[in-house]
Amino acid sequence: MAVLRFWRIFWIDTSSNETAAQSFRDIAAGDPETQASGIEKSLQSILQWISTIDHEWLLVLDNADGEPDMVDKFTPPGNRGNLLITSRNPDMRRNVPSGDWVMVDEMEEEDAISLLLKAAFLDQFSNELRHAARSIVTELCFLPLAVDQAGAAIASGLCDIHGYLEMYTKHHLELLDDPSFKGASKYGCAVYGTWDLSFMAIKARVTTMGYNLVDAQAAESAILILQTFAFRHHENIMEAIFEQAAEAWEESGYSNSESGHLSQMTPYLSCQLLRLDREGTWDAFFFRRGIQVLLSFSLVKRGAAGNVYSVHPLVHSWSRDRMSKPNYESMCHSASALLSCSIIFQFATKDYVFRQTLVPHINANYQHAAEAGVVKPYNDDEYTTFGLVYHENGYWKEARELQVQVMETNLRVLGAEHPFTLTSMGNLASTYRNQGMWKEAEELEVQVMEIRKRLLGAEHPHTLRTMTNLASTYQNQGRWKEAEQLEIQVMETRKRVLGAEHPSTLTSMGNLSSTYRDQGRWKEAEELYFQVMETRKRVLGAEHPSTLITTGNLALTYQNQGRWKEAEELEVQVMETRNRTLGAEH
Repeated sequence: MAVLRFWRIFWIDTSSNETAAQSFRDIAAGDPETQASGIEKSLQSILQWISTIDHEWLLVLDNADGEPDMVDKFTPPGNRGNLLITSRNPDMRRNVPSGDWVMVDEMEEEDAISLLLKAAFLDQFSNELRHAARSIVTELCFLPLAVDQAGAAIASGLCDIHGYLEMYTKHHLELLDDPSFKGASKYGCAVYGTWDLSFMAIKARVTTMGYNLVDAQAAESAILILQTFAFRHHENIMEAIFEQAAEAWEESGYSNSESGHLSQMTPYLSCQLLRLDREGTWDAFFFRRGIQVLLSFSLVKRGAAGNVYSVHPLVHSWSRDRMSKPNYESMCHSASALLSCSIIFQFATKDYVFRQTLVPHINANYQHAAEAGVVKPYNDDEYTTFGLVYHENGYWKEARELQVQVMETNLRVLGAEHPFTLTSMGNLASTYRNQGMWKEAEELEVQVMEIRKRLLGAEHPHTLRTMTNLASTYQNQGRWKEAEQLEIQVMETRKRVLGAEHPSTLTSMGNLSSTYRDQGRWKEAEELYFQVMETRKRVLGAEHPSTLITTGNLALTYQNQGRWKEAEELEVQVMETRNRTLGAEH
């Protein structure tokens, strides 16, 4: 007759040394076999006893989020039995053979729905209930503890499954923070309470004796990073933001000044995370040490692309909800200033791509400020840089709102003829033009042109640039004659002052060509385009982006005349050159 052997399972809460020790003492106090064997209640005695059990056993070290070497003190000697470790610390992988660890990420949608219905004691096979549950688990971002806790709240009679989302929208903090809705959690912690434990553990490294200076600094950096990330979008948070802000801050002299937009940053943030090395480049050591701490508690994730990070949406909300109002306002302003300082207007592709990725972070910062009623004080540098980022990414409404404030403030404080005022007027006019607000753009550009003519002269580069912008506004309205007159003035002035082969001269010739082409004056357009193309080939090379743009424009001029063969030859050249130099997907 076969004898059935059941596994013995020992569940140990290793969230701290104290909870682990208590879990082992509970085994000694509550297990009949240990009482019958008369073992002592010391940790070593209990571990020794477990190691001698002659049938299969499993020791679960749950919530082992500390240092990897902590596992050694709670592991029975010998090679009997089985050990299962659950941890949010990725470094805990050192304790298991390669391939014996599994990364558990967000739940699959269907699994999350089943968990919610099970926790709520509802029919898991009802299509109607599964449909209602789908919206809830999506809002909770498939986080198992949050889903389980939502089910417990529904089961308690607080609301039915159809009313949960409405209640969550109004009272998410209370629902995520109330331990009475702890669901299946073994340790009596609500969702927010779980992360509170992690935060307190990090904070203890700063304030508790026994941690060395490097560990304390890493913990301080971790807290600052987490609270800064809280005022960004929760995804695609780039390390480059800190790098560029640190180096730009130093170059601008703000690090030694009480003025400027970084004066809003907390002094500790500026010195702790924006340190430079002796060569004047950003020292990433303190930032990355802080990131290591956050990764060990699973409060942030590192992206596959490298130094790009994300925060779970609920962790993101928790980190803001736990701030005092003064700290919330301070970190909101600091995160905003940090974003602003990282924006450098250079025109390489990588710089444009970087600025493009900042848009969601700028939007999130404004959103979080508005939600908490944080009044963002006017800051010229921040409004200007954010306005330009919005502008080049086509967010015309957002750009216009910021640029109007910059212009009006400059008019009031600096006067109508100050260079900063004129620049802000030009930026706003450009946004108006891109929105098709021709009258508003024209009025501003005429003002700027007249003032610059009077102050700088008709041949100054700033004056000529404004004339070019005004010509573009006329051109977009079909006012060809007025556009042509300005473009001829600009072209002839640049030829005389800068020379026929200067890039600015060639640009003005190209602009005039476009005006001729838009009027159907093909011959005149063709002649100018051809001159520009040949000059750019000789000066810049046949593969230069500006040369290729002109070649494409000339091809379009041929096309408009029905000269298909000549157009095709040029377009094939442009396509093949760009394919070779930029790649097939550029």
